[in-house]
Amino acid sequence: LLILSQFILFLGVGAVIPAIPLYGQSIGLSSASNGIVISTPAVALLLVSRFAGVFADKGRKAAMMSGMFIIAIADAGTAFSNNFATLVVARLGLGLGRGLAEAGERGMLTDLANQTPKLRGRALAIQQASVGIGIAIGAPAGGYIVEEYGVRSSFLCVSAAAIAALGLYALLPETVGNSLTSVEASTAKVEEKSTENEADWMELLKSSQTWRSLTICQAGVSVG
Repeated sequence: LLILSQFILFLGVGAVIPAIPLYGQSIGLSSASNGIVISTPAVALLLVSRFAGVFADKGRKAAMMSGMFIIAIADAGTAFSNNFATLVVARLGLGLGRGLAEAGERGMLTDLANQTPKLRGRALAIQQASVGIGIAIGAPAGGYIVEEYGVRSSFLCVSAAAIAALGLYALLPETVGNSLTSVEASTAKVEEKSTENEADWMELLKSSQTWRSLTICQAGVSVG
């Protein structure tokens, strides 16, 4: 479900790739203003990243679902923006939503992958592939939607994709508790093994045969 939701979301993200510069032109933005609008989500993502990570560590689903809800609202707001100021606010919201959602998604993917270490690399590869395929399919589809239904419709497609992903996220289990339990169990095993190794070393050092062997070795080295 996590991979499917990623595919659906980035299908929508791909759909707006051909629309963003055209949309700015359609409401009379200059090239400089259009560039600011395009870069605004990245700025918001940078500013919120630390908070998003802390929030996602407390609950993956909470971060994912709140982030996806904000994305849905932000892209709908983008579709109905008519000036530079409202467009910047909407795109800032998109960056905020992406920061929260991506922190939760990557955290959950890591938690799930850690439950099956042998499949960890494959799971991460599948997730990346789903993102790439979604964008690859979404971009030409977005171009068609823009030509047939107008520039604003592509942003509404992203909003719809975010709502669909939000529904799938609701079906996923929370992994923070399971992840912590797994980590604690792993830590306990490491500590137990370390204690056993220390006990073995103590027994070895107490053995008179060990010291006799070391004395002979030292004498051999000195004579040599």
